[in-house]
Amino acid sequence: MNKNKTVPQSWLILFFLTAFLLVFINLGIRPFFGVEGRWAEAVREMILRKDWFVPTINFEPHLTKPLVPFWLIKLSALIFQKINEGIVRFPGALCGFFSVFLFYFLSKRFFKYPYDLISTGLFFTSWGFLEFSRLAQSEIFQLFGIIWALTAYIYYREKISFTGYFLFWLGIVWGALSKGHTAFAVMLPAFFIEIVLNKRFYHLNWKNLLAFLIAFTLYIFPFLKTVSEIHSDLPFYLLFKENLKQAINPYDNLRPFYIYLYYWPIWIAPWSLFLIGAIYYSLRYFKNLNTDEKFIFLSNLAIFIIFTLAKARRGYYILPILPYTILLVVYYLQNLSSQILKKLYFKLSYIFPIILILCPLILLKLKLASSLPGILIYLPPFLGVFSFLLILLLKNEKVFFRLILQVALIELIFFGFVQPYFSSASEKETGNFIAKIKKQNPDYKICSYSPFGKPVANVYFYAGLNKRIPDYKILEEALSNCGVLIVRKKLDSKLKSIVSKQNLKVYSFKAKKDKSKSYYIILLSKSF
Repeated sequence: MNKNKTVPQSWLILFFLTAFLLVFINLGIRPFFGVEGRWAEAVREMILRKDWFVPTINFEPHLTKPLVPFWLIKLSALIFQKINEGIVRFPGALCGFFSVFLFYFLSKRFFKYPYDLISTGLFFTSWGFLEFSRLAQSEIFQLFGIIWALTAYIYYREKISFTGYFLFWLGIVWGALSKGHTAFAVMLPAFFIEIVLNKRFYHLNWKNLLAFLIAFTLYIFPFLKTVSEIHSDLPFYLLFKENLKQAINPYDNLRPFYIYLYYWPIWIAPWSLFLIGAIYYSLRYFKNLNTDEKFIFLSNLAIFIIFTLAKARRGYYILPILPYTILLVVYYLQNLSSQILKKLYFKLSYIFPIILILCPLILLKLKLASSLPGILIYLPPFLGVFSFLLILLLKNEKVFFRLILQVALIELIFFGFVQPYFSSASEKETGNFIAKIKKQNPDYKICSYSPFGKPVANVYFYAGLNKRIPDYKILEEALSNCGVLIVRKKLDSKLKSIVSKQNLKVYSFKAKKDKSKSYYIILLSKSF
């Protein structure tokens, strides 16, 4: 294979166009999922209060999350002059798409064609990248910052450059102001591993120190502004609590130590079998690896160990390992001219189009066709035919391109159509119903009764209220002070009895799987 070849412009455009479609298609259709509402509602209230430094949810300070995602989502809403699912997710999707560009230029420093493009394709078709690029959560903002910092370092690593140092630290600060100190935990070990392996101790100089001090000042500035607005040191306490203390003595997110053995392969799926091979190859032939291969392998190992040793663990915490892992996998593919795993994946590439073409028959057999929109029935066969054309046209060195594009087609159907269509909407339905009540009856006092938990931010966002919803723990107080009552998860026996005796109207919005997303809205008799 000719390693001196450059990437054909047509392939470059096709890959970036594919990445764009995967990230942006039908981005705003899916109702808010999980904690997305925290960012959406906090920004909606920041706009109402004309504030930039104190996020609130239900008009109470919400200071546990860094500010970069809030700022970008607010800018998105101000630019488009509205706020909805698509507008809230747009900045994260944009960061995801820019991450693909940065990762391509990063890959070019490690690989020649076609492996630089293969590396980019594996990255933007990985499950972890797509899952979080399409959600309004801090993970994708942090991932962008980490790739930014890594790319800056690799491009400037052979010279002393204040610009290079500043870009490196600025990327880390971006990641830290998006998610927390994990950006430092991911980048600094890799930085020192590369310095030691290649004996680049000249990077320990005053220019680097100055760049760090300027970047760190930018990092601290938002916290100082928040402290000045609320007249409290709480943001600095939460910074300590949510980062350092959480890693050493956590108060939640207590998952088993082996959780990342499960989630590491998930985030790199569907390329997970290559990861197993890459780890085995790197361990067995470690002495024969070049310094860049050792750097990438040891960085993966260091990140995995650091996150495993931290006592607070969640599956998505380890997402920042993704760019390092993709590079590790591509080194493995480049070093092995023939392997069983390659052949296995290539054989699977013939199965994908067959399944897609037979999709309508499968749906009819399962009696699902009548309940699905037409696009979910007729789009798969069309993409299946296109996938067969890829098999006929792309051979030899482009066989990996074929596999990447076929995987992208499957993911396009899932993330662009299946996932939005089948996502639960109970929280959205609840919020919309509250908004309707408030619009028709502005004098009704809306409250929540929370024996099983307060309404989540998603509900507040869809309700779109302009003032705080009081929350009551004692039922008698709620009944005497409120006109409309929101209850999460289920009705307790005492409330059921009152509803039955007084013949109150109850509207239920039940989630199919997660009962914590079920809501009941009770119209109290005195309100009418």
